[in-house]
Amino acid sequence: MEIIKLKGLDENIYYITSKKGLPIYIWKNEYAKSFYLSLNVKYGSIHTEFMIKNKKYKVPNGIAHFMEHIKFNVDKDTTANDLFDPLGSDINAFTTFRYTSYLVYGTGKVKENLDNLLDYVYNPYFTKDIIKKEKGIIASEINMGKDQPFNTLYTEFNKALYQKDKFKYLITGEIEDIKNIDLEDIELVYEAFYHPKNMFLVVTGNVNPYEIEQIVNKNLDSKDIKEYLNPEIIKIKEPKGVVKKVVNINKEVEVAKAKIGLKIERKVFKNIEKIKLSIILGIILASNFGDTSDLKEELLEEGIVTYINASRTIQDDYVIIDVTIESKYIEEAIKRIVDALNNLKIDEEELKRKINSSIAALVGNYESCESVNDLLQSYIIMYGDVIPNVKEVYEDITLDDVLKVMGLINTKEMVVVKMDKES
Repeated sequence: MEIIKLKGLDENIYYITSKKGLPIYIWKNEYAKSFYLSLNVKYGSIHTEFMIKNKKYKVPNGIAHFMEHIKFNVDKDTTANDLFDPLGSDINAFTTFRYTSYLVYGTGKVKENLDNLLDYVYNPYFTKDIIKKEKGIIASEINMGKDQPFNTLYTEFNKALYQKDKFKYLITGEIEDIKNIDLEDIELVYEAFYHPKNMFLVVTGNVNPYEIEQIVNKNLDSKDIKEYLNPEIIKIKEPKGVVKKVVNINKEVEVAKAKIGLKIERKVFKNIEKIKLSIILGIILASNFGDTSDLKEELLEEGIVTYINASRTIQDDYVIIDVTIESKYIEEAIKRIVDALNNLKIDEEELKRKINSSIAALVGNYESCESVNDLLQSYIIMYGDVIPNVKEVYEDITLDDVLKVMGLINTKEMVVVKMDKES
């Protein structure tokens, strides 16, 4: 068992690989009153084209999310809820572009909960009747999502941003995609991706790491785990430009909304490691659009916006920066945001404040089993492993580093998506 020491945080992550190849990450906190389990599959909505032993496969969009739904069926008469309700535990699951996660939150009986989690996720129970029934349920979910203004705004933003990349499609898929999913597709995805070597388990709370290792090994040893097929995702080369620079959405909303985003090639930020770049971009956006920024204070005081939020995402070949707003004066609000993106600023004092507050937030995460679990999931998916020196990365950032990144941010490929009654 390896112990990963998180530098400057006085926290340890225990790491083991089970006998069947499942990586296990454990954060132990003897003061925690609860525990959080997440069994994660490195398979998300963008992974619809792949190779297995030189043979190419393509499955419908939305299948990762569809799989998440039907995995809750244990057999004809039993669902995952039937396993966990007697234990008083809460279960959930979600699908993202990059991975699928099955979650358990409980306050006791760790062994029973972990066994149940492994039992129902590693249970290839699929039937044509289940698939047929689930299609109607997910179709309703898709339609409900399209009724949510912010969902529509996000979807149309991605469609305007990406020419070929799978990020342009709904995680759920469209209704026509769902209609095309069949039993053979589901079995293929399960056999290819739902293997311990393509998954990872995160356990956080007042647990014994050695006991967790034993539970997992005993449980998986009792299962018929087949040889890993080692699927290779077929990567799509995304062109530089955006699809549309301006998109107007006509929708009956009480307050107009907009999303303003930048698509910048990742190679522009060469020689800056991913974690450091992500942190610096977060600091820049917080300084210019965050809760304590001068711009947000001005826009709120003048009644120009009622909501503003900024985020950044580092994809394979691109950095995406976006600002989302709600405003009764949407044209003026967009103008002010675009102007701010063209004139980003920060000084030494502001940088120190942002670094200190970020470190405080990082430390604060380790007060919650759920927060730590979420954090470890994101590190593993985005960076391939736990990052042991995040606090040091923050502390080593200089004003020159931030100004360098700021100088590389350009607005050449900008998308503005506006949603209003009169767009």
